Amino acid sequence: MKNNSTLKWMGGAILLFLLLLLVLKIRLKLAQEKAIQTCENAFGYMDATQQDSIRKIVAAFHRYGDGDKNKLAYILATAWHESHFRPVQERRAAPSQTELYNRQNQYWSSGYFGRGFVQLTWKENYQKMARVFRVDFVNQPDLALQPTYAARILVYGMMQGSFTGLALKDFINAKRQDFYKARQVVNRLDRAGRIAEYGKLVVNDFV
Repeated sequence: MKNNSTLKWMGGAILLFLLLLLVLKIRLKLAQEKAIQTCENAFGYMDATQQDSIRKIVAAFHRYGDGDKNKLAYILATAWHESHFRPVQERRAAPSQTELYNRQNQYWSSGYFGRGFVQLTWKENYQKMARVFRVDFVNQPDLALQPTYAARILVYGMMQGSFTGLALKDFINAKRQDFYKARQVVNRLDRAGRIAEYGKLVVNDFV
């Protein structure tokens, strides 16, 4: 009798667990489709590749984020600005683009130039992400171009302050939503105003 009761309890616990997984899967699916619609409202039509990228970014945010839609909106705005939701490799500047060309010279020959949704750059950053995700980005840096990894690097890096030492929570939190200064999470204040406007377009549609 006791064994039967134990089996029933275990069966009920397993069923509850499976139902919970189903609910989480449905919630993620709804969040992904909402994000795609929101990005299309903000930026225009998204093709299949871009839609898949948005889904992966939202999935990464569900894993590494904190549920704050303001942060997700800014992450999506950043990915739109940096790569239009396509994991890309940084372009080599022409010698006539003196400032950018000279800056790229510091790392270009190493092979650790920008890749992904947010242009992961410098060997130490590839090493850092390799440790976090247990993926060999150091010996195979092009793995950072794979959409799933690119999305995780983007979200984790911005949430944890991996790129500059500053995290999204420093600028977007319960007390303030500073989409302008939040650019410092990735790249000082380069194009900060433009990305802030993108973020506002996204978050206003989320509400």
